[in-house]
Amino acid sequence: MAELFFILTVVFVAYVVFVVLGDKKSPAASHKARVSKPEPAAASVSATVAESKPQPVKAVAAKPARPKPVPANTKSAETVLVSEAVAQDSLKNPKTGEISKIPGNYAFAKRWIKDALLEEGLLEKVYKNNELTDDVKLKIQEALQKLKAIDKYQ
Repeated sequence: MAELFFILTVVFVAYVVFVVLGDKKSPAASHKARVSKPEPAAASVSATVAESKPQPVKAVAAKPARPKPVPANTKSAETVLVSEAVAQDSLKNPKTGEISKIPGNYAFAKRWIKDALLEEGLLEKVYKNNELTDDVKLKIQEALQKLKAIDKYQ
């Protein structure tokens, strides 16, 4: 039974590889075929229609183009809102400039965030996952909020 399952798996994998490699070649070939075959019938029909009926030209008054006013502030309101949203729930690593979201769980925090909590004196050590109790979790959440308030990490 195991041998039969193995053989079926190998055949399925071979089929998938064949289909994937075959699909990569076919779009390029069909694209070349579409580009190289112009439709002469449609071109001749449009030429005869254009010759048979000249269309009247309507005069349209052109509107003068107005230059858009240049805002004094280089940042638009949208980018300011986006940067404020990033600052609300993210921290910036002052050493590398990396921006990371504030973790909801200490176990998923990046290493530099844990080190920053230790460097700023907000925590006494970097906790392991098995050391996380309810009291420690509350202490960590308070420390993360204090770290978010420090200008160096915004």
